[in-house]
Amino acid sequence: MRKQGPFAARLSRRSFVKHSAAAGAVLTSNLAAPALLAQSKAPIKLGVLNSFTGGLAYAAEGNLNGMSLYFESINWTVAGRKIELVKEDDQFNPQVGLQKAKKLVESDKVDLLVGIQASNVALAVLNYMKQQKAFYVVSGAGTDAITWDRYPYLFRTSISAYQLSTPMANYVYDNLGKEIVTTASDYAGGRDVIAQFKGPYVKRGGKVIKEIWPPLGTTDFSPYLTDIKSINPPVTYDFMPGADAVRFIQQYSEFGLKEKMPLTGFTIIDSQTVSALGKSAIGIISALTYTDTVPTPEGQKFAADYKAKYKSSPDLFADYGYVAGRALGEAMQAIDGDAGNKDKLADAMTKVKFNAPRGPFRMDPATHNPIQDIYICQVIEKGDGISTKILSTAKDVTDPGKKIY
Repeated sequence: MRKQGPFAARLSRRSFVKHSAAAGAVLTSNLAAPALLAQSKAPIKLGVLNSFTGGLAYAAEGNLNGMSLYFESINWTVAGRKIELVKEDDQFNPQVGLQKAKKLVESDKVDLLVGIQASNVALAVLNYMKQQKAFYVVSGAGTDAITWDRYPYLFRTSISAYQLSTPMANYVYDNLGKEIVTTASDYAGGRDVIAQFKGPYVKRGGKVIKEIWPPLGTTDFSPYLTDIKSINPPVTYDFMPGADAVRFIQQYSEFGLKEKMPLTGFTIIDSQTVSALGKSAIGIISALTYTDTVPTPEGQKFAADYKAKYKSSPDLFADYGYVAGRALGEAMQAIDGDAGNKDKLADAMTKVKFNAPRGPFRMDPATHNPIQDIYICQVIEKGDGISTKILSTAKDVTDPGKKIY
């Protein structure tokens, strides 16, 4: 047996260490692969936060229904990963909304947060989401301030107050009157809507005679309606959420004001509100992003599918939810389901573009607001019932993403 020299012995030891390390790396890789694969195919968890109780409950349910309808159409699967919704109720309350957002992000470990109809809740949650550097998709709230800071992981797929109010201000000035009284619920959303209407209306030469601010949850509007009656404006412009809108419009009609001074507004004639109001809604004019009479193939299919599943007509809140679901679904598909990679997901969201039930939809890469058509609509009598007629369309309306008015 030959005796090894010192160099040969060192070489053997180095060779042994080298090959042992390589074998260990292969073994570690083989052991890690199933874990990585399992992680990559784990469900994508979406935290759905909205006002499922209170005055906006029907809007929240419609939003969730529309979102679920889209995810059902893709078998609740994106890039081989199942979609899982974790639902929480913000109760139309900013403090509760903040608590629920913390639970979803910190305890439930959702990949992103989607929803929120109430603007005051959306703003409260936004500050927290910024602190956490968490991904946030607003599928409801319209207050403009949400996108002013250009937070890179925030996207809005619904509306902004500016988008709806500017076309409506121009329509009212051109067709209904050069003087107006405004009424709106006294909260962030109401204040923003009136500011965004008043700005372009006054710029055109219109005059706002008086601004009236009933508190959220008002049940008796008679003092405010008496005030409007005494002023006798050519037209009244209104924004109130949910049940407040129904009560206000009913009482406005009962006071005999609708025939004397037309009632117009911001999303006040969605299909659920019109259904609740019946014929007292006839004649009201409002700006909308969606109505179930939008004459597009996508709109007609959406309305048919929604009615088949939920036994009711979809409203604009259902469209908000559907569009949010589809925008997220298409963005996540484009990045092979890597929902935890916020930078990749944000980049994919800026490129989303499709024909939605509401019409052409694409995301503004600068402001992360939608670019879309706005419809000026009127409730009309049709046969034995009522319907929504599109009076005019403002094409490709964008939001400036900064304070204008």
